[in-house]
Amino acid sequence: MQIPFNKTLLKKISKLAIPVMLSNLLQTLIAAIDMIMIGQLGPIEIAAVGLANTLRLFILITVLSVAGGAISMIAQAKGSRDQQQMSLVTRQSIISGIMMSIILGVIGYILSEPLLNLMNQGGELAAVVIGTEYLQVLFLGTPFLVLNIIVNKLMQGAGDTFTPLLLTITLVFLNVVFNYLFIFGWWLIPAYGVVGAALGTILARVILVVFSIWLFHSGKNVIQILAGTWRPNWQVIKDILSIGVPSGIQGIFRHASSLFIIGIVTATSLGTYGAAVLGIGLQVEQLIAQPIVGLNIASTALIGQEMGKWQVKSAIQKGNLMIVLGLIAMSILILPVYIFAEEIIHIFDPSGHPKIMEGSISYFNITLISLVLSTFGIMLTGILRGAGDTKPAMYSAIFNRNIVQLVFAWFLAFPMGMSYLGAFLGIVLGRFLDAILMSYFWWRKKWIQVALEKTAIYRTHLQNLSPANLAAFLHKVRGPLMAQSGTLEIVTADKVIYKTGNLEQVFKFEETSYHKA
Repeated sequence: MQIPFNKTLLKKISKLAIPVMLSNLLQTLIAAIDMIMIGQLGPIEIAAVGLANTLRLFILITVLSVAGGAISMIAQAKGSRDQQQMSLVTRQSIISGIMMSIILGVIGYILSEPLLNLMNQGGELAAVVIGTEYLQVLFLGTPFLVLNIIVNKLMQGAGDTFTPLLLTITLVFLNVVFNYLFIFGWWLIPAYGVVGAALGTILARVILVVFSIWLFHSGKNVIQILAGTWRPNWQVIKDILSIGVPSGIQGIFRHASSLFIIGIVTATSLGTYGAAVLGIGLQVEQLIAQPIVGLNIASTALIGQEMGKWQVKSAIQKGNLMIVLGLIAMSILILPVYIFAEEIIHIFDPSGHPKIMEGSISYFNITLISLVLSTFGIMLTGILRGAGDTKPAMYSAIFNRNIVQLVFAWFLAFPMGMSYLGAFLGIVLGRFLDAILMSYFWWRKKWIQVALEKTAIYRTHLQNLSPANLAAFLHKVRGPLMAQSGTLEIVTADKVIYKTGNLEQVFKFEETSYHKA
């Protein structure tokens, strides 16, 4: 297994990954600041937003259906050095995001109250009323929430992770200022309470989205919107969704599995305190995983760009490198939690409740080491996404993180009498099988064919070639020519032109064969 360790590549990976990690941490900070501000209004308001955000999270996960496809396709277009294709993907990603956000916004607005009532069985009615008002304002602003995510993912996929970081820093600042003004009121602005938090969130994103679209039009970013139609290109939209929908489904199933696990753990001897134990454990794991998520996005950009210029061997080597880097990083990151477990638990629960302390320490002792196994899933999800193959992660999330994990968590906890320890072991087993299955999908290399089938050259010409001629063309023509710096691949109805500077090489296709013109 060849792994290309060199300073230049590692520096490139760091430049891609570190800004993403910081951006994700800042996004988490936004949610925390919102809750702190709302917390000053009272416990009912906190409960209302807690209920609303649980529902809103499912909606935001669905956004991955566009964002996941956008980041993959823009990375491949960047790798192929095709500015027109990058512009096309950008326009169609924005169009897809607007269409999806309108649908989600209307559905969410209508269903906010009945869904919150369903989630709040026996709870305070005021929480539903306040939560509904908060959610409905957010759903009215769904297009800006969605587009904010999409424009950031487009830049990250094209290799610019620094600009999204700057935009996120600005977003945090604007979010804090607007939330304060609209929640508590100031001068001519009345105090809107919880609804003010939704207004502040939307207004901050309106400003960032407008600026981002201007930036794309200005030619000052790697993403540029060139002259072209804004009409929907259904083939491109289909490609975006074929990559992104499995990512969205994967996210939904991963989130759902956490909710079901909480139900299992709270039915053990920990009781209600089991929810606190998992809340602490999952929050700590999420913080630990942020650098790995940064590497995940870097993987998508790297692999997508390599596949865009059809450098398959390099893509495999870089993919292996990213897996190794992820494993090393995760192994280092979990050590402080092992060493300072009690201190960390006390940060979340200053009272040091015996059940929460006992359960949390058991959780860390049993599951932390399995985070190293989770690294395979996290990294390979990003790597395979770069090739446009997101179905393996979806299959694994459905089978391992739900069916296997939940069945074994329940079986070990209750029939086997292991209580919450059995539930924690079920989580470990799900992660172990996820690592095995995702590694199998990587080494099987079907993702290479998936990446190829989404290209214009394959759909126009290569799919008609015999297997032998297809392999020969890719190995002897496309790969070597696209490896040359600056080479452009121009696909027309009757030929393919490879242009390097002033030199052109033309290839024509007849039935199942090809020849140089």
